[in-house]
Amino acid sequence: MQPQVLSMEIKTARENQLFDGQNFHMFIYNKVESISGLHEHDYYEFTVVLTGRYYQNINGKRVLLERGDFVFIPLGSNHQSFYEFGATRILNVGISKAFFEQHYLSLLPAQFIASQVYKINHEFLNYIESVTASLNFRNGEFNEFLEMVTFYIVNRLHHHRESEVTTDTPVWLKATVEKMHDKSRFGDKALLHMVQLSGKSQEYLTRETQRHYGKTPMQIINEIRIDFAKKQLEITNYSITDIAFESGYSSPSMFIKNFKKLTSFTPNHYRKQLFSID
Repeated sequence: MQPQVLSMEIKTARENQLFDGQNFHMFIYNKVESISGLHEHDYYEFTVVLTGRYYQNINGKRVLLERGDFVFIPLGSNHQSFYEFGATRILNVGISKAFFEQHYLSLLPAQFIASQVYKINHEFLNYIESVTASLNFRNGEFNEFLEMVTFYIVNRLHHHRESEVTTDTPVWLKATVEKMHDKSRFGDKALLHMVQLSGKSQEYLTRETQRHYGKTPMQIINEIRIDFAKKQLEITNYSITDIAFESGYSSPSMFIKNFKKLTSFTPNHYRKQLFSID
């Protein structure tokens, strides 16, 4: 007797239904749930996390994406998003098959894994955020911007080397950073909480965060705080002062200084520009 094989339906998103003859199909939005389910495309796609964090299942592998991470999804790779950490602001770009294969395909590495998570460098991420927070994306405008970002993404794939990745991040360190996203921990005495969670000395924790993340513990804490603050600016009408204290800062001025350092915007400007593109 042959065993019964159960298959999960995989929907196909089709270029001719979405692109309207354009080379690109783009969304910038706050996602809180996956509305498409498990699906694949007949075009190329990449997703960049601007705020928050979420999971994607790509060809059966579950990966975590956080601010500054991106994944590149080629034709035929099935995937689904899971938003288990609240609203996540993403830049999602589809590229038509003909346009991608004419201009970018030759740059892709010979061996490519769709479930690989890549990092955008801080300066280019700031550039993306400054453009997406300042312009209106309507009627196929800003193709030059999308072409530039797509070239950057494909170039990162092309130049990615296994040697760029340090040895696997220790479980204890991953768990420590994960737990620091809890609001009760990234507020007052955040560094002390992080050291206690790690079970290591502050000096050892610092060496390991610099080795595996390229950041000090306080840089990680500040990024978590600002990421939280950006969510509040995007989805609430709380005052800047309230958001400063909610995000773990002891003063609004310190909050504004750190926010501008990491995003190139003041909180007020960031919120104002967000509302201008809704």
